[in-house]
Amino acid sequence: MSSGDTTAGWQGDASSGAVGAVRDLTGQLIGGDFLVERMLGRGGMGEVYLARQQSLNRPVALKVLKPELAANPTYLSRFEVEATAVARLNHPNIVQVFTLGRHGDLRFIAMEYVHGTNLRDYLTRKGTLPLPLAMTIMRQTCQAMIAAGEIGLIHRDIKPENLLLTRKGQVKVADFGLCREQGADTMHLTQEGITLGTPMYMSPEQVRGKELDHRSDLYSMGVTFYQLLAGVPPFKADSPVAMALKHLQESPIDLSVHRPDLPPELCRLVMTLMAKKPEDRYQSAREVDRELARLKGIVTATQAVPSFPEAPAPEGPAPALRRRVGRAVVARAGALLGGATLNGWSLAALAGLGLLAGAGLGWSDRPGNLMGGGPPSGPAALWMAPGWSEIPRQSTARDQLRYAQLVARPASRPAALLAVPGYFGEQSDAASLAYTHLARVLFDRLDADGLSGLADSLEASPGGAADARTRLVDLCRAAAAALENRPEDAFLHLTARPPDYLEPAQAELALEIVEWARGGADAEGQDSRWLKVREDLFQALRVVTLDPADRLEAGRLGPLSRP
Repeated sequence: MSSGDTTAGWQGDASSGAVGAVRDLTGQLIGGDFLVERMLGRGGMGEVYLARQQSLNRPVALKVLKPELAANPTYLSRFEVEATAVARLNHPNIVQVFTLGRHGDLRFIAMEYVHGTNLRDYLTRKGTLPLPLAMTIMRQTCQAMIAAGEIGLIHRDIKPENLLLTRKGQVKVADFGLCREQGADTMHLTQEGITLGTPMYMSPEQVRGKELDHRSDLYSMGVTFYQLLAGVPPFKADSPVAMALKHLQESPIDLSVHRPDLPPELCRLVMTLMAKKPEDRYQSAREVDRELARLKGIVTATQAVPSFPEAPAPEGPAPALRRRVGRAVVARAGALLGGATLNGWSLAALAGLGLLAGAGLGWSDRPGNLMGGGPPSGPAALWMAPGWSEIPRQSTARDQLRYAQLVARPASRPAALLAVPGYFGEQSDAASLAYTHLARVLFDRLDADGLSGLADSLEASPGGAADARTRLVDLCRAAAAALENRPEDAFLHLTARPPDYLEPAQAELALEIVEWARGGADAEGQDSRWLKVREDLFQALRVVTLDPADRLEAGRLGPLSRP
């Protein structure tokens, strides 16, 4: 379980073993070693708590079987089989089970606590992901299923909610609560109190209640991959039964219809995983992983897929935070990029412009020592995306920034951003904003080295506005420190200057750095210093005023030049 799981409040006597009893285990010491801190969520078989293991001083997720299920021998046997089977797995892409225990009438599993978010929530925040990041998630999921298959385990509930994205960049397959040894007695959808899989992701044979093998997980994985790449699930229905029937009777719209930019081979891979008959699918997760590795070579020529395993983008601030920050950013971006032409845009679309991962950054071309031979000539950081000179040149710096945000594909967006200073120098507001968006791309990719390199390059370059340059250097170093788990250094860089010293786009980036460094907006034991920094940043955004001279007249911008 992860820190992104829905929390719930529970009341009543935690020690009660009565059927249907409402309980709250918070504050209790379970099994003599696990001090329960708070509720994380609940599922069909039980509740999950955040607890601290006293003997090892580490956080754990404590999964506690419901009292009525603990009294049922069939459920209890299933619970114990799950724990002992999953405990045999020790793989970086699978949530680890530590121990199975009993406390009075309670039965529990202590497992790894994952600080991060799940893929469902991440897609809700970010929308469709860049191809390199999506393929990273796909391959790591495959590697988890390869490990499970080697010991004969079937997950039975692969879906975005059960793919956790950690803050260190790993995918971890979670909730093997429906996982069973191959050869165990088959359970059916109609059995009372049991939901074997979520209907949106269930395989046809799972819907029929047939005995399952690992190819059922491959189907569910295909549905998950489809949603990951298309941004929508392959089927929609008004009820679980209607959804189940679609898996039996209907073929999904081809993935290429949603994403014509994807390699045809990748679309075929996902559609093959969702074949109705198990024998028509790939026959193992290893086979899928090999095909993804082959496709990596095809995509690399145009998309610069990073090496695996690669870090997913960090969990962003809470939606409410993004809405508050975003209003000021929309206003400022409207002033800079054309005013009335942006008024109809949604905040989510505008936020996405600066957050899409920079798949085209060419780190192999970075100078070995940016400071060694004196300040480099020309605008800063152009070495990060040498292809910037191939981006179509626009008539003005503002038009060039609009092109980077509105026209350039995600794979070429870093190069398109750097084309702003590349073609027009570093003196304009547009160039300053382009560097800020590039910093957000790097932060979104968890690229601490890239952020440090950008800061070094900005410091060493002779051009650019001194104030804006100094502000962004501080932010880059703060972001790198936060990603490297150096919160004190991040705090020092963020507070080096008063928050009203920041431009709105930089203030939004600073807020995301604050949320990351603090470990999430809902983390317990919040540091009052971080809360003060956050409030100061919000206050700085509230008092933003727009200079009418910055606002372009509606219709003044001509058409953008395209490749």
